[in-house]
Amino acid sequence: MRPAEWVRAGLRNLGHARHWTADYWYCAVQLARGTVSVVRREDPRTWQQADGAAGLPVVVLPGIYETWRMMRPVADALRRAGHPVHVVPEVGLNLRRITEVAQDVVAHVEAAGLSRFALVAHSKGGLVGKAVMLHPGMADRVAVMVTVATPFAGSSWAVWAPPGTGIRALAPWSRGVRALSREARANARIVSLVPRWDPHIPDDAAVAGGVNVLLEETGHFAPLGSPVVHRVILDHLGAAGQDRGGM
Repeated sequence: MRPAEWVRAGLRNLGHARHWTADYWYCAVQLARGTVSVVRREDPRTWQQADGAAGLPVVVLPGIYETWRMMRPVADALRRAGHPVHVVPEVGLNLRRITEVAQDVVAHVEAAGLSRFALVAHSKGGLVGKAVMLHPGMADRVAVMVTVATPFAGSSWAVWAPPGTGIRALAPWSRGVRALSREARANARIVSLVPRWDPHIPDDAAVAGGVNVLLEETGHFAPLGSPVVHRVILDHLGAAGQDRGGM
């Protein structure tokens, strides 16, 4: 981004102070609920038990500095709709290189015996998910990936992150982001849900050749809790499940 673009992006963020507050409040509430989950020693394997008829299995992928617990609102909606939800505990806080995290996801899929599944991801989780889709042997097994607020072209704000935090690896010029941006084989099976305003991603989050949906919701985290967003995710999963007769 050029200096003038930095200024415009900063002014836009200031103009969205109310949305910014709501977004971080949502994040704080989810973190608090996550703490309760830790105390209760919740086992995410129970998420594989869905309500009603068995739908397309879904692997959820959180963003950087998140855990699988941040995906709970989405996971609950998926389970109510009949989708078994898989968590990959090895992802942890999603701080490692994209390709390393993707390898853990592939290992989980193999161990779980998922012959066909979907990915639902938030933020950096979408980059990990695309790396999974490009992994040898995974191309025909991932029916669709639906992402929320994923910086497919990177985030220019990442340059301001302190060194060693892992966030700078999400900058548009980083090696991992550039490699994924150049690779278009998986794009047709990616659905990118883009918030109307995202304080963490001032750049274009569209996927060339994929399905790009501009949401009315604002924020980086808050869309994960929106029933409207849940409905959009479920609609795309349903369409992917019908393409080849479900599982």
